Amino acid sequence: MATVNQKIIKAFSDNTGNSSMVHLNTRQADAFIDYIKDESVILKNSRIKKMNAPMENIAKLGVGEEVFFPAKQGSSLDETKRVNFSGEQIKLVTKEIMAEVKILDDELEDNIEGMSFREHLMRMISKKGANQLERAALYSRETENGDSINSLFNGFIKTLDKSGTVLDANAETDRFVSKDKLAKLYKALPTKYRSSLNKFYMPNDVAIDYETLYEATSNDINKKGAFGISFENAPLMSIERPVAVKSGFSATLGANTVKWESVITLSKTTGLTAGKEIAIALDNDKQFATKVVSVDGTAKTATLEDALPFDYSKDLSEENEVSEVTLDGADIILTDASNLIWGIQRDITIETERSARERATYFVVTLRCDFAVENPQAAGLLKNIKIK
Repeated sequence: MATVNQKIIKAFSDNTGNSSMVHLNTRQADAFIDYIKDESVILKNSRIKKMNAPMENIAKLGVGEEVFFPAKQGSSLDETKRVNFSGEQIKLVTKEIMAEVKILDDELEDNIEGMSFREHLMRMISKKGANQLERAALYSRETENGDSINSLFNGFIKTLDKSGTVLDANAETDRFVSKDKLAKLYKALPTKYRSSLNKFYMPNDVAIDYETLYEATSNDINKKGAFGISFENAPLMSIERPVAVKSGFSATLGANTVKWESVITLSKTTGLTAGKEIAIALDNDKQFATKVVSVDGTAKTATLEDALPFDYSKDLSEENEVSEVTLDGADIILTDASNLIWGIQRDITIETERSARERATYFVVTLRCDFAVENPQAAGLLKNIKIK
């Protein structure tokens, strides 16, 4: 009698051996990628590049602003007036990531033979892995020696924060969402890009705050969008991002730190007390936020609630600053959905491991992907929004 493992292998291949490794063929890989896409919000709307190699270049086409010119009989437009397409390219370089998904026997169909089971199984695996991929697409910051997949890529928000049009709600009168703030972001974008904008991505709570703000108004205000652009609720967008406290505590590291330590030495501790939230390297690649458990003013040290995920140098300005923050920030992205790119390689493997005691099967999925923004200048980021 065939084991669960053998039946799973048979669902993907005619291989009758004992190997627990499945290499998805092109059709299976494309289906798996589509299932991941369907389980997400931002990746579902993004431009998806299914790749056959670890590195591929994507052509970046730019159209000139002026297209029509006066016609002259018997002559064509000179070269300077023709619509030009740039030869710029975007390079996608995939990094390998791995997911371990546990599926209980009760979650599997009784009949685990053939195509229907294979599709059912891939949907279950992709559903559990899509959330992690979408968070990486949004919030990853490429750093060395990180333990999260978020240290492998430069996500959409980091790219837009560095190179896009940015409005900081922390610099406004208040941090709550409003049509005025959305208008300010919209008008900050160059006019040549505005006609292509089709998505406001935001956390669900931000969309609720917007609707609540205007539900009692007598004016005819669309509560599900603005300026002809719809709101897209993205549940995985965080509402707990670190936001600097105005005139709050700030210092620098007084000594180098080592990964997994939970005590840091500071240049000063005056004004820092237990219970406050701080961020190290705020808005930089090694950004890390946590709560202070205790402070030793004599030794100028602070004990943190969470261990440090990176080494930090007291001599590097991009990683030695310590700032008081509140963990209540949210972001809104305004863009053409196809401006956000998800590249994923078709070389996908699924390896199974049966746990009879747990009555479950573990699926180890290995794939390679990358994320990019085609034109950061054609997108806007409204950051540090606060939920009411």
